[in-house]
Amino acid sequence: MNEKRNNVVGERIKELRNGIGYTQIQLGEKVGVNRTSIANYETGKASPPLDIAIKLVSVFNCSADYLLGNTEDKFVVKESHTKYKVSKGSFVPDSAPIIEMVQIPIYGVIRAGYDSLAEQRIVGYEGVSKDTVKDGEYFYLIVKGDSMIDEGIHEGMRVLVKSQSHCEHGKIGVVIVNGDEGTLKRVYYEGDTVVLQAANRDIPPRILPIYDVRIQGQVKKVEFDV
Repeated sequence: MNEKRNNVVGERIKELRNGIGYTQIQLGEKVGVNRTSIANYETGKASPPLDIAIKLVSVFNCSADYLLGNTEDKFVVKESHTKYKVSKGSFVPDSAPIIEMVQIPIYGVIRAGYDSLAEQRIVGYEGVSKDTVKDGEYFYLIVKGDSMIDEGIHEGMRVLVKSQSHCEHGKIGVVIVNGDEGTLKRVYYEGDTVVLQAANRDIPPRILPIYDVRIQGQVKKVEFDV
């Protein structure tokens, strides 16, 4: 992220933090970083990593575009909790269950070398049940390439990803290695190495030192449009 962009995001973070009456320490505790990190974000010395930026949007209850300085409207895409009644028939009784919905971002590409939400390309938002994502921060990623086609995951599908820096053994993670864009691979740990296994017979597994692998999240659900 360039310096000007850092400054815009930093100013927005400070403005929004003051708006909810948080100190830098309180905000840091809320999103899982120390006070110095918050101070560096606000002064433009550093940009918040993807997982922290997503948490900031949630804490501030603002649109990601506002945090990034792309709009002056804080609630163009509000992280709203819209309530819907669900019923099998056309008549919806008062006793019908209520589903609370939240909006989460959709990314077209997760690019290597960019640690901040501000530098990633948000292509839209999707409403999901609050219960589906209540255990953490989530985002959608549009699948690129054919690395997982043998598991029925094709280009253009969307995967629901829990933002985290560790992927469970044997699960599908969003992984960045050696300047590549974020890609889907099954992740296996063997001592101090990581085995990245594609689901494509033409792509051999990669065995890498654990510190060479950057995980952006773990896939929780695969979707496709019909």
